Amino acid sequence: MTIRYETLEDIAINASVLLTFIFLFHWLYPLVSKFSSRWVSVIFGIWFGVTGLGVMIDPLYVTDGVFVDFRTVLVALAGTFGGGISGTIAMLIVGGYRAYVGGTGVVSGLGGIVTAMLFGLLMNRYEARFRKPTLAYAVFGLLVAIESALWFLVLPKELNQYLFQHIAIYMCVTYPLVVIIIRYFITHEIRKKETEGKLLESEEQYRTLVEHSNDLIFRCDLRGNLLSANKKFMDDIGIEAKELRDRWIFDVLGFREDLTRWQELLSETVYGKTPITFEKEVVHKNGSTHLYVTTLSPVLGMDQQVKSITGTCYDITRIRNSERHIMQLSLYDSLTELPNRKLLMEKLNQAIAVSDEQSTRVAVVVADLDNFKLVNDTRGYAFGDELLNRVAQQLQRLMSPKDTLARISEDEFVFLLEGIDQLHHLLTRIQTIQDEFQYPQFIRNEQIYSKMSLGIALYPGDGASAEELIKNADTAMYNVKAMGKNHYRFYNNEMREALLKRGRLEEALRKALIHNELILQFQPQRDLRTNQIRGFEALIRWVHPQMGTVSPLEFIPVAEQSGAIIPIGEWVIRTACERNKVIQKSHFPHSIISVNISTIQLQRPDFAQMVIDILLETQMAPEYLELEITESIMMESFHSAIGNLETLRDYGVSIALDDFGTGYSSLSYLKQLPIGTLKIDKSFVKDITKESVDDSLVESIIILVRRMGIQIVAEGVETQEQLDCLRQWGCEYVQGYLISKPLFELEIRQLAAEQLGQSGFTRALEYPHA
Repeated sequence: MTIRYETLEDIAINASVLLTFIFLFHWLYPLVSKFSSRWVSVIFGIWFGVTGLGVMIDPLYVTDGVFVDFRTVLVALAGTFGGGISGTIAMLIVGGYRAYVGGTGVVSGLGGIVTAMLFGLLMNRYEARFRKPTLAYAVFGLLVAIESALWFLVLPKELNQYLFQHIAIYMCVTYPLVVIIIRYFITHEIRKKETEGKLLESEEQYRTLVEHSNDLIFRCDLRGNLLSANKKFMDDIGIEAKELRDRWIFDVLGFREDLTRWQELLSETVYGKTPITFEKEVVHKNGSTHLYVTTLSPVLGMDQQVKSITGTCYDITRIRNSERHIMQLSLYDSLTELPNRKLLMEKLNQAIAVSDEQSTRVAVVVADLDNFKLVNDTRGYAFGDELLNRVAQQLQRLMSPKDTLARISEDEFVFLLEGIDQLHHLLTRIQTIQDEFQYPQFIRNEQIYSKMSLGIALYPGDGASAEELIKNADTAMYNVKAMGKNHYRFYNNEMREALLKRGRLEEALRKALIHNELILQFQPQRDLRTNQIRGFEALIRWVHPQMGTVSPLEFIPVAEQSGAIIPIGEWVIRTACERNKVIQKSHFPHSIISVNISTIQLQRPDFAQMVIDILLETQMAPEYLELEITESIMMESFHSAIGNLETLRDYGVSIALDDFGTGYSSLSYLKQLPIGTLKIDKSFVKDITKESVDDSLVESIIILVRRMGIQIVAEGVETQEQLDCLRQWGCEYVQGYLISKPLFELEIRQLAAEQLGQSGFTRALEYPHA
């Protein structure tokens, strides 16, 4: 048995083969890794197998067909890093060559190769479970050495003893070392490639994110010169890629006029090495201005010094607009865009503080549109909103820059007038406002009078706080409403009591129908041609259990302002029709019943239908119902009321114009109204027996109106002389205390009995009842 020990040359050759393998792996792996995993496994197997051939050509130890080298290590590692395909290919290449060489150690060599491949596959499967990979691979190399040494047992006894004594120890030392070295370089390359791949993927993701971001993203050097920017930045600012390096970011961000501020931001970013954030408006290429939250972030180099700066501009224009809109909603009226109650209170508190410092006065003027509820009810809320907008614009034009105009409720506006030094200046302002609303407005081709009632409270005399001032000005305004509207009044303490009384009256009035406190009386009307009763005017009375009899002059205005006139008016029409049916059946078969109608009732679109329904319900013929309207319809609701009047006239209901001569109407208006009767007001009748202008005026009215085919009723006839004049002038009907006071239904029976006896009835006409 000839034994050749390894020489330095053999060791150098084997080491150079392994180093060549490592070098080639370092050079070729980036190219190989581009293939699919299956092809990578095949290449790994060939690679490790060929390297195994290289170390087998010049082994470290040879004796009679037995030689020792690192082939088992390479086969094991092929299985470890490439899996079953790689390990099998490497095993076949190395094992095939060992079988070809033959010799005494062929079985031992082939067994070691196969066993090493199996160890490699086990390592491939369980490698991830090891917490200390280096130690695990050292043990793995030792196991490959041991299994290779154990295959020496199949050799002749004398040979295997020698190999165990001299070679096994050598293998147990070198195999783990070779495994660790090769594993280190292979793992390093694999991880390096994976890292490069992840880095490229991350860079691509970042580039995609930047390019498709809705934010403006840029990079600049430490002087502010632009280096790069995303597409959004270039599109919005209007810069092409080739122009980037010619632009300065501080110019783009609008710092040209404030370079000191830019230098502060830049220095804070560079020397502080931390991101900073600020808000800045940026002008786009289309001329629009957007508000951005801009963040400047330092980019550090390997030496931890700032090399460049990246910036991200997040558009908060919509957010700020939304915030401003929310603020607008919280402090301003959404319809007129005037300050609301909250903002008014803030401004009023500020004005009070200034007034205390400068010893001046503050005026709070509450202005309320007269009859606005009626506009909403009859023309709809859209029409009402349009009117409010028009009024707000008119009022705004009357305000000076230091004044405040606010809208605090549906149709209620407040003027805050500061620095009042002389009262006559304030009165001039108030009168200007009043004069502005003496003329009609045209909305949707319709003429609307939007007159105002104004209440005024002065600080410090009329209240010590903003809330108290507004409350007292409101009280003064309601006092104007109660006195007839379309005027102004200053607050005083008596108004508070009057307002409380009015409130109690309004509350009691709402319950009057429920408690049956309302009753009707009937005042007869006489036909001067036949001396017969033409009919009766229904007059409402309110008998309250605590307040006693309340005058209609007192509660009707309250009913109109509160809206209670609607159910009360319907009750009056229905009750009047019901009682007239009884009167017709028992006493006066052809009597007419006259009912006074409020303008507020008449403006309701369903008024005509309501009257018709009542006539059908009570089964009273429409020609026996006469509705009396006042002259105020000419100014307040002519266009909206005329439809209801024409519908009722066409149905057969008579229409009478009440209190003629006290309002705004003229004889020319009578042609436009569908009236059949005109009632001359008692103020004209009162003095007709005196030689006066009224005397000839009443006569002229009677003559002209009769020529128009309209019947005449004179009200307030109290003397025989008045009656004689009216009969002489051709007046057809009269009404007043000379004829009869208002009667209850039971008293009408007595009147009927008197009419049966001619002389008795004549006396009833000649002498007024007590």
